[in-house]
Amino acid sequence: MPVPIPSSQDQEPSLFPEIPRSQIDAARLSSWYHLFRRLTFPTSIIDLDKLGEKEAFLEWLDSDSIFLPPVADNEDASSSSSSSDSRQRRASDASSSSSGSEAPVYRLPKLTEAILQAIKVHGGFVFPKLNWTSPRDAAFIIPQTRGPLCCSVPADIYLLLKSSDLIQHDLDSSRAYSTSHSEAEVDSDDEEATAAAEARAKDMKVELVLRSFVEMNPSRELRCFVRHNMLLGISQRDTNYYDHLQSADSRETICDTVRAFWEDEIRTRYQGGEDYVFDIYLSSDMNSSFLVDFNPYRQSTDPLLFTYPDLLEILQTALRPPPAAPSAYARDLTRQRLPILRVIDSQSHPLSNSAAPAFGSNMMPVEMVEMSQGRNMAEFSQAWNDAVARGMQR
Repeated sequence: MPVPIPSSQDQEPSLFPEIPRSQIDAARLSSWYHLFRRLTFPTSIIDLDKLGEKEAFLEWLDSDSIFLPPVADNEDASSSSSSSDSRQRRASDASSSSSGSEAPVYRLPKLTEAILQAIKVHGGFVFPKLNWTSPRDAAFIIPQTRGPLCCSVPADIYLLLKSSDLIQHDLDSSRAYSTSHSEAEVDSDDEEATAAAEARAKDMKVELVLRSFVEMNPSRELRCFVRHNMLLGISQRDTNYYDHLQSADSRETICDTVRAFWEDEIRTRYQGGEDYVFDIYLSSDMNSSFLVDFNPYRQSTDPLLFTYPDLLEILQTALRPPPAAPSAYARDLTRQRLPILRVIDSQSHPLSNSAAPAFGSNMMPVEMVEMSQGRNMAEFSQAWNDAVARGMQR
C-alpha cells in the first residue's frame, strides 16, 4: 500500500529537521532495544555509571598512550584467542621497555569482567559500539577472520575503542547533541551557560554495547530515511555492484519488503519522533527484514547513495499537491511512489568499489600502535625513528 502522506504542513521543510535532545537519545540502542528485541540482534548493554568505572574509562580513553587495561589472569580460556593473547603480550612488552618512565596502568576490572560475561553469553564473538557509534574506522587494527569488528576477548574491544576517532563523537556532549537547540554553541564568556554545558557533559550516560556478531552479506544491508513520518528513501549500504539487485522485480521486492516492515513494526512504535534513519538487513529471499540500528536524521548520519538535498527534494515533491488529473487513477500515476530505492547500478558508478579504503586516513601499521604503548609523543617519535633506521640498515 502507498505510504500515507500528511494532509498539510505549516511551513516548507528545511534541509534538516529540528531534533530535540530526547529524540537523539531515542536512537541509543538502550532506548529502543526493549521495543524491538525480537527483531534485532541479541545485545548486552553495559552502563559505565552503574559499574562505577565511567571516570576511569574516560580517563583511559583520554590518555596519551595506547595502553590496554590488563585482563585478569584467570580469564576463561574459551574466550581467548592466541592472536589476542599475542597482541596483549607485545603491548605489555613494548610499554615496559619504554625509555625512562614506567607506563601508566589503567585498571577497569568491573568493565573487563562484564565484557567477558557478555562475550560468553553471545557465543564467543561480539560487535562493539558506544552510545550511538561503532569504532568502524579502527576495524583494520584487529584481525578480521570472521568479519570487521568481530571481537573475542576484551583486548580486541579496548584496542578498537582506543584506536577510533569516531567514538569521540559519543563522548562530547556538544557534538553528540549537535542538532539539539538545548546544545546550541555556548558563548565562552557566559559562565552560566558554560557551567550548564559542562554539567550536561558530565551527566551524559556512557554505555558500551556488545552485540552478538553475525556474519552478514553486505549486498543485503540497507539504510532507510524517514522524514515527516514518510519513508522517503532506501540506500544500499555497501558500495559494490551486485547483479542480483539490478532487475526491476528485485527492486520492487526490496521496496515492498522494507515498506511493509516499516509500516508494521517501526512506524507506530519507534519513540524518536517523525524524522530518523534506520538500518536493516534483508533475508536471502529479500522477503523479510531484520532491524540493525537507528540514527538521528542529521548531517553526521551518512546518507550513502543519497544526499540530504536529494532527500529534501523527494520530501517536497511528496508534500506538493498532486497535479490536476481526470481521475484518481491518473493522479496516482503522476505522484512518485515512495520509497525511492538507490543501488549501485553499474560497475562504472562513481561510488562503486572505490580503490581508497574507508577511513583510510585513520589507518596506521599495527607495529606503530604496538610501539606507542606507554610512551608520550616525543618518546614514541624517537622510538619509531630508531626502528625505521634499524630497518634500513638490514
